[in-house]
Amino acid sequence: MKQSHVIWDWNGTLLDDFAITARITIDALGDLGRPGVTEDDIRGHYQRPLTHYFNALLGRAAQSHELKHLGDSYLTRYEALMRDLPLAADAIHALEAIAPFASQSLLSMAPHPQIALLIEHHRLGEHFGLIQGFAGIGHPSKRESLILHCKTLRIAADRCWMIGDTVDDFEAANPLGIRTVLVTTGMQARVDLAATGAPVVDTLAAAAQFILETR
Repeated sequence: MKQSHVIWDWNGTLLDDFAITARITIDALGDLGRPGVTEDDIRGHYQRPLTHYFNALLGRAAQSHELKHLGDSYLTRYEALMRDLPLAADAIHALEAIAPFASQSLLSMAPHPQIALLIEHHRLGEHFGLIQGFAGIGHPSKRESLILHCKTLRIAADRCWMIGDTVDDFEAANPLGIRTVLVTTGMQARVDLAATGAPVVDTLAAAAQFILETR
């Protein structure tokens, strides 16, 4: 039995979708009279809950119809483009490097049908013992989802690593005893990732190497 387990994030981590996610948000903000937002602004202000993120980008409290426009714009445009989005350049290499030494799973807060479709599209299913996206109602935190994920896997949290791209990934995993490696390929600026105290790397291959050398 493999002694370690790696839980992968999806958006901005295995899937290279930062540029299109940022573009959708930038365009939607332009519709709301907030032009000139850059990718650096996106990374610099990204946070959970998303309401706080949108407030920061707008420079004021977002109104309910503005939040709806930002959410609807993302859902509509992302859905239309998601099949054309590539994996991270070294995603397969990282998955294959870890496979002999640790079991692997995927946990995302994106809708499960979307995750299932894209995993099949990229033919990644064989790499994961469990694939979970958001299903059901409400808005569970990533920490709550991680607890359920580990219970479903029947794996103790202290055997797990998580590879993600946001402070939220770290804040979800760390209190549970899940060690985290953060990558700079997604939604959050390096300075914010580094402030967590977690190891921060620029590629998935480097994340895999760190785990294999530390486990």
